[in-house]
Amino acid sequence: MQTINALFATAVARFGERAALIESVESAEMSVLSYRALQERARGFAGYLQQQQIAQGERIIIWSASRSDWMAAYLGALLLGIVVVPLDVNTREDFLERIAAVTGAKLLIATRKQFDGLKQSALPFVDIDALPQGPLDADSLPTVQPDDLAELVFTSGTTGQPKGVMLSHANITSNAIAALAVVRITADDKMLSILPLSHMFEMTIEIALFHSGGGCVYARSLVPDTLLSLLATQHITCMVLVPQALQLFLNGIEREVRRQNREQAFQMLQRVAGYLPFSWRRVLFASVHKRFGGHFRFFVSGGAYLPPKIARLWELMGFRVLQGYGATECSPVITVTPFNQHLYESVGRAIPGVEVRIADDHEILVHGPNVAVGYWENPEATAASFKDGWYYTGDLGELDARGNLFLRGRKKNLIVLANGLNVYPEDVENVLHTFPQIKDAVVLGLMEDGGGPQVHAILLMDDPAEAKTVIQQANKRLAPQQQVRGFTVWSDGDFPRTHTLKVKRQDVLTRLDTLRQQAKAES
Repeated sequence: MQTINALFATAVARFGERAALIESVESAEMSVLSYRALQERARGFAGYLQQQQIAQGERIIIWSASRSDWMAAYLGALLLGIVVVPLDVNTREDFLERIAAVTGAKLLIATRKQFDGLKQSALPFVDIDALPQGPLDADSLPTVQPDDLAELVFTSGTTGQPKGVMLSHANITSNAIAALAVVRITADDKMLSILPLSHMFEMTIEIALFHSGGGCVYARSLVPDTLLSLLATQHITCMVLVPQALQLFLNGIEREVRRQNREQAFQMLQRVAGYLPFSWRRVLFASVHKRFGGHFRFFVSGGAYLPPKIARLWELMGFRVLQGYGATECSPVITVTPFNQHLYESVGRAIPGVEVRIADDHEILVHGPNVAVGYWENPEATAASFKDGWYYTGDLGELDARGNLFLRGRKKNLIVLANGLNVYPEDVENVLHTFPQIKDAVVLGLMEDGGGPQVHAILLMDDPAEAKTVIQQANKRLAPQQQVRGFTVWSDGDFPRTHTLKVKRQDVLTRLDTLRQQAKAES
């Protein structure tokens, strides 16, 4: 079962009439595709692609928000051995055109609104909201091998020559099946999807869901009331999300607590919950679980660092939070926290079949069947990141005696002070995040005149007047080399972020440099 095609065919044979994909439509009703219906839709699209004479190994682009026909188009293309190039719905036109040129794409699948918004495009267009169907010539289907490419995944923020991660069928299926040994998705699970299918974290977990016979509900809107309605009406049991989304849900709960003037009672329940068995916490926080539909089992958080404080608050309320660490180049899951035994500070242990080791400079290296083939038509970048079967992640970390991985930050973010001491920005950020006055923080090494870089914090907070006091308090909890030597309060409502809500550090640094230059010019 080392191709996605074989995995899905087996799922159809086992779970044929069970609901595979569910989504809301304009009438507010739910559209449901069973496993068998999804297979027929995928085969119909494959028939259309045959009519267009798109051959095995050629590429097509899917540029759309997640929906049932996104997955149908994906599975249909893979039946013919066609390579899918997924792009985030917010991808800029210039980047789309670059990717189309680099990959030699034969087709663009998007909504009519997106396509009409392009200034120009030489690619043939397929409306994802009216996915074309055609008779499938099953006798001429190619034999798709495990090592054949399934996807080329590009990072929308890439500068210079785009790096497209080449992921094979075996990369993705091995990762999906191995992740199930830890995440424990079953046929009874229903997942609410809020991450884009262009993100490998979402895609791989959905393929794992197919392997288990579960169902996936696509949220066309991320408005909190809409999500809460889906959680309740669709009996959602799990979600894959980024830490920022967990924080947003938590903010909503805390706003409701304040509205009801129950802050003291809520804090008391949290204190009591820490001494109780996990299952009893659901009783203590029954009102919160009711808002989540009453069937919810767990979150899987990934894509960015999860502050321990957030994980702990959710688990005190009886919501299990699994934390995953991964990279697109690893299909993407590398480690996951075990379901019932994990440390909030750790991103867990390597999933079955995957090996993690720490290099002499503390860089995290990964080996296993999930590791990508390399970068599309980029031998130099491939040689730099893939060596002797190991992927060099660019992340820094440590392993304890039990194999738990602890992240220390990005290698490129490491601040090397003038005295040679190293400062991991994430360590400082974690301390800053413990202060309720700070909504978010980014720590950078800022070059000072006549010296090396100094630790500088950029703070997102409602009351800038509190910044100096908070920094003074934080510095008491930091080692001398970690202490914040300067700070800036960010003037906008939020930091610039990627589609997975990671802060764009380079954008923050660029703007900070601009502001400093302006200040010098005015002085």
